Amino acid sequence: MSAIMFNPFLFVLALMAIIFSIPLAAIITEHRRKLAELRLRSKTAPDEQTLAKIQDLTRQIADLRATATEFDLSFDTALERLESRMGHLETRVQSMERRSGIGPEQTNEAGNTTA
Repeated sequence: MSAIMFNPFLFVLALMAIIFSIPLAAIITEHRRKLAELRLRSKTAPDEQTLAKIQDLTRQIADLRATATEFDLSFDTALERLESRMGHLETRVQSMERRSGIGPEQTNEAGNTTA
């Protein structure tokens, strides 16, 4: 039978491989963890350009709302002005009709209205 001989060089070499492989494995796993974390962040968090575009769109929507509100108020003001003019004209026509004795409907002596 052949006996396995103890080789100090191989023993030291195996010991060195074990000693240096543990920190090397820790460094590699830490690096992989950081890469996975970066990938996850890039998928979930929008980049600066996207955020800038979203903010720009938000500002444009606010501007459109302000413009629409201004137009609405302007339209309401114009409508009120027209209603006021119409009311004034109707009052004026009624007063002119009363003065001249002409009206859309006149009552006769019996109290009946005629057109």
